[in-house]
Amino acid sequence: MKVNLQCIRLAVTGLVIVGAFAVASSTARAAGFTDPFISDPSDIQHKPFMWDIAIRAPNKAASWSLVDSALEYRTENATNPPASADLQATGLTVRDDAAWTVETSFRHISGAAPAATYEAVIYVRWTSDVDGAYGLLILCYDAGAKSLAFTNGDRTETPIGADLTGAFHPVRITVEKQQVRVYVDGKLAAGPNPLGRLKTEWAPDSFYLGPILGSQQPHTLRCAWDYFAATTEGAFAPGQAGWNPASETKPVKTQVEVFSDDVDPTKGFSHPPYPGIRVLGRVSGADTFNKALPAEFALWNAFNASKPGQREISIYHYPDAAGPAQNFYRGTYPLKLDDRRAVAMMLVTRGIDDTVTGFMDYKLWYCVSTDGGKTYDEERPMIQRGAEYSAQHPNRYVWVGKNSFCFATLPPFFVKMSNGQILLPCFYAPLDEKGVYYNPNHTPTYSLVFCLIGTWDDAKNDVVWDVTDPITLPPDKSMDGLSESGVMELQGKPGHIFMAMRAGNWMDRTGKVPCWKWKTLSTDYGRTWSQPAPFTYSDGSSFWSPTSQAMFIRSSTTGKAYWIGNISRVRPRAGSPRYPLVIAELDEEKLGLRPQTVTVIDDRMPGDGSNMQLSNFSFIEDPTTGHILVTLHRLGGGPGADGNQTYEIEVR
Repeated sequence: MKVNLQCIRLAVTGLVIVGAFAVASSTARAAGFTDPFISDPSDIQHKPFMWDIAIRAPNKAASWSLVDSALEYRTENATNPPASADLQATGLTVRDDAAWTVETSFRHISGAAPAATYEAVIYVRWTSDVDGAYGLLILCYDAGAKSLAFTNGDRTETPIGADLTGAFHPVRITVEKQQVRVYVDGKLAAGPNPLGRLKTEWAPDSFYLGPILGSQQPHTLRCAWDYFAATTEGAFAPGQAGWNPASETKPVKTQVEVFSDDVDPTKGFSHPPYPGIRVLGRVSGADTFNKALPAEFALWNAFNASKPGQREISIYHYPDAAGPAQNFYRGTYPLKLDDRRAVAMMLVTRGIDDTVTGFMDYKLWYCVSTDGGKTYDEERPMIQRGAEYSAQHPNRYVWVGKNSFCFATLPPFFVKMSNGQILLPCFYAPLDEKGVYYNPNHTPTYSLVFCLIGTWDDAKNDVVWDVTDPITLPPDKSMDGLSESGVMELQGKPGHIFMAMRAGNWMDRTGKVPCWKWKTLSTDYGRTWSQPAPFTYSDGSSFWSPTSQAMFIRSSTTGKAYWIGNISRVRPRAGSPRYPLVIAELDEEKLGLRPQTVTVIDDRMPGDGSNMQLSNFSFIEDPTTGHILVTLHRLGGGPGADGNQTYEIEVR
């Protein structure tokens, strides 16, 4: 990946906490927020909001810590990713034409990094009022030159002379009438400069502190921030209008957030341990999980071992004519129908299989085995039945080169229904009446859901694919539509297929868009679906769930259906936080989770980073013990608690 100031992929850091936490109201004028860093910024209850700060190194060679009520960055011949806060968490809405101010108090303590981009004093990025563009303002300290490198959109401004050693130094940026000014130690140091913009790949609207480059060299550096504050009520020069965040000793957040969802976040966690579900333990690695996989999985992996990851495909045509090479991702779960037949799928794309960069080029192919999964026939596109459909136009929703579709089950798997047909929920990028990508909320991705239904042909050697009507949700109910879906056939009700779908409040600044899963029901083997409704507890009360994967599994031991996913103790900000990970029984009559059965599989622990994730998991039943196995990459976990982990869960 190319490293630049405009495109940052968040990494993770360490945090050592010294001090106590306190919150009180403030009379400060017009402060959108002020964080004086008097408590652990990575704590989920930190006020005014939680910062993304995570564990990176197993020792103090690289850390973020609180020292004398200041947030300190330290490396000793090591690397250490940034601290960040997305604008949605802060409650601010930054716009090109608005008047706003951001200020911090910073000091360089010691060391010299390889480049100024290792020491970002202030970084703020926001979605520009110009379609497809972003605003970006960065001040990075160059300790050797004793100056601030100043980035303004796609422009590099003249460096600002400033000695930020010794005591803390207030550094302020103001924007008004699309003019930028920089103040250091209370004096105008740069500007007014016209506000710049840039066009680049999507990244979240965020504040960053510390290193802002994707690939670092080991370095020795120590610097600190005494507070961080911003307001959207004006562009205030120092001393103007009474806005003085340096005077605040307690957290301030003047925006009153009024949320439309009524949730008791303690409900699923306040009951005694449920005897019907018991987490037996966690082990590093995935060996236990892999040993429990059915034979057809091992056969599928062995069959693909020598296949190329990229193929030259001539059947697709693109407006940009950017080559026929397609990447094939075959890490999917085959479905064994009987002793003879099996079917497997693969994701095909010119890009990488990443949600943002590959999304608009996703396509699904499949192949069939007629020898019990030992070998498979030719890989080919999944194409809807009908003369009007082709590889270029594989179903009624998709035209390759314009939009895309992908499996909605994670890990990728088919569902065998009781009538022998195959069901595959898919999410797709919708088009408007003009054939243009429909993204009403201007989120990085927007998708809706439909289902593929596979029927074996008369010879039972191939699958014929049909497509259902779309499952849709109004844009004011989910910012990025619907996507990954947990699905299963209800017990004792042939043809009743239940689905709970991922949705969320990504980039919502109104507080009116909820963040939970949505449910829908088919009573005719997936052909038609009910209007989506919130997926709740069985008594109808709501629970928060971030924009993340969640799936169902039925136990052969108990016959019960279980939901595995994230339930949040705080109102999620899109996909954060992705902890704890829980399992709960599904009430198949009321189509909700039994709250008294919610059991934590894993949670954020001391030493784990604030942006750690317990998601993107695989799951299976161990055929020997009947236990449910869940495996995942414990992303952002602390020393000794990260990497691949497998959990064993007993149900009874």
